[in-house]
Amino acid sequence: MDLQSFCEGIGLNPDAKQILFDFHSDEKVYQIHKQQFYNDRFSFFENVKQSSNYRQLILYLYVRFAVDAYEEYAIRGINDQIYFDTFSDIELWCSTCRRDFGEYGIQEYEWLQEHIQLRLFRLGRLQFQPIAFDRELEVEGHKIYKNQIVLGVHIPSGEPLESQEVEESFESARRFFRGFTPIFICNSWMLFPNLSEVLQPSSNIMKFQKKFFIYQVDHEARQAEERIFNKVISDPAEYEEQSSLQRNAKSYLMAGNKLGSGYGIMVSKFE
Repeated sequence: MDLQSFCEGIGLNPDAKQILFDFHSDEKVYQIHKQQFYNDRFSFFENVKQSSNYRQLILYLYVRFAVDAYEEYAIRGINDQIYFDTFSDIELWCSTCRRDFGEYGIQEYEWLQEHIQLRLFRLGRLQFQPIAFDRELEVEGHKIYKNQIVLGVHIPSGEPLESQEVEESFESARRFFRGFTPIFICNSWMLFPNLSEVLQPSSNIMKFQKKFFIYQVDHEARQAEERIFNKVISDPAEYEEQSSLQRNAKSYLMAGNKLGSGYGIMVSKFE
């Protein structure tokens, strides 16, 4: 895997790609960054953030780390489709950085470290991450134990959440993480129960929500506003209304309601 093939594989924006090829970094310095990333990520983040162009530097380093990770993907027998799909998050967050900060780079560096560490994989529409469950819980006669390994589900933005693609992703995860009992958990604004007052039951989001048993609700979380409006502001009247979801969510918030998040678990399919 080389830099050119990687950028093409994840569909990196041409302007962001040019930043990478124009970036000048001594190979010894790169290796120092890489060693620090794997040995002490917190120090790595603090050191890199001292640079005046740290978002571009992190983009450069993360792309290099991802290229280097290809060898481990090959050793594990993980195909190129999963490799490129997983690291396509770099393009997503690079474009988000351009939207939010006016420059191509990476601000969500703590999140993207999971991909580089091979702790998270995108399988079709959804991303999956083995994690230890944080409590004991009994759902529909099934008991889940504290610290039991389950599969965290993440929902990349930018594409419709089509039901068939979602089910195909879950099926892919059952095959990919063979040996795991297929228990899926998800913490998302899409699992906030009161979304039923904003969306139609036939919406893709509500269909996704119904797959999960909601075991905890956070009414104070504002992830929904961040995802729906791309920002969080104190006065909901200032939110834009470019889609039906934005219009409905804005009206709901202006009526004095909150859009929180929900914690859900899917225990319907056990092996």
